[in-house]
Amino acid sequence: MSIVKIIQHDEVIYTILDKPPPEPPKTPRYESQLEKQLKEMKIPQLRRTFGYAETPVKGPEQFLKKGDGIGHPVKKTDHKCYATGNLPPVPKRPPPGKFPEKPKVNFRVLNIKKAIKTKPKPVEPRLVDTRDGHIKKIQGSGEVPEFCLRKDFGQMPRYLVKRNRRIQKELDKIRYAEENKESLCKLINEEERQALLKDLKYNWQLLQKAFLQLPILTDTIPKIHRKTKMEQELKQLEKDIALVESNPYIYIYE
Repeated sequence: MSIVKIIQHDEVIYTILDKPPPEPPKTPRYESQLEKQLKEMKIPQLRRTFGYAETPVKGPEQFLKKGDGIGHPVKKTDHKCYATGNLPPVPKRPPPGKFPEKPKVNFRVLNIKKAIKTKPKPVEPRLVDTRDGHIKKIQGSGEVPEFCLRKDFGQMPRYLVKRNRRIQKELDKIRYAEENKESLCKLINEEERQALLKDLKYNWQLLQKAFLQLPILTDTIPKIHRKTKMEQELKQLEKDIALVESNPYIYIYE
């Protein structure tokens, strides 16, 4: 076994432990190229206060002219006025074309023919009823019969004719319905009568069987009511059976 003699050492316990990982390097800060250009430019140092200490006044030769104000400045255009110069000549009118000749009409002959063919206006009959010459129209005055000479005099008006026709149609419908109306009284045939009698007897047998099954002792009110009710139904069935057996012709009213 060998022995090692250590005379000098710089060993520390803190250096033996695991060291934390180094921090990642930071990205370089963004610097705009325009900022360098602005620093190199010389910015005027004007109007950085509340205004001029003394407002500068323009000279008299710099007076305000038309269109130089702040309110409504005049828009400058490239338009040029040619009124002072020589204007272009007026275009000449094109030569007129040849129109078709109008036929010559003799208006005198036309007017004479028209006057010959026209019928004179009929004279309206009038009546003078006073010696002073008061004139009134005979038509509509009542002096001459007019309404009695009309074609439709004494005839029924059209609206009354239509109304009477409509009423007559309604009456015909009612009369037809009454004539073709089925009678409320109906006679049953022999087969229906026998079937009715058979059903009544069958119901009587069922009710009689249930009545015989009732207890002999009726000591409670419900038992008494039930017994009396079944007795009434049996009596009614016996009456119906006797009625159907004694009458061969039976009518039913709806």
